[in-house]
Amino acid sequence: MILGLQIIAIIFALLMIYFAVLNRKRGEIDKTEIISWVIIWTITIFVVIFPDLLRTYANNFLITRLFDLMVVGGFILVIAMVSRVYLSTKKMEKKIEDYVRKDSLNDVKKNNK
Repeated sequence: MILGLQIIAIIFALLMIYFAVLNRKRGEIDKTEIISWVIIWTITIFVVIFPDLLRTYANNFLITRLFDLMVVGGFILVIAMVSRVYLSTKKMEKKIEDYVRKDSLNDVKKNNK
């Protein structure tokens, strides 16, 4: 029996898959990212439809409620995503800094001649 909250979660996950595909068509995300997002949202739909399958894992980790397991999994996923975004931002800052330095040195060389 699918409850109203499960229907809302499934619709949300399907919308997120749609937005991921739309962003892929626009060229905003690459092939690896679209695959990752589709897998994440497909797993979400699967977990929403069949929550009892996760109860075994919850019991193995001595977590009494299934919701607690899902919250812990969500935190792990969010922390991994934030760290990836942080590292890519740092890489982009370094590239921009190197470009600005190189451009500034070229401007100084042109002005000295």
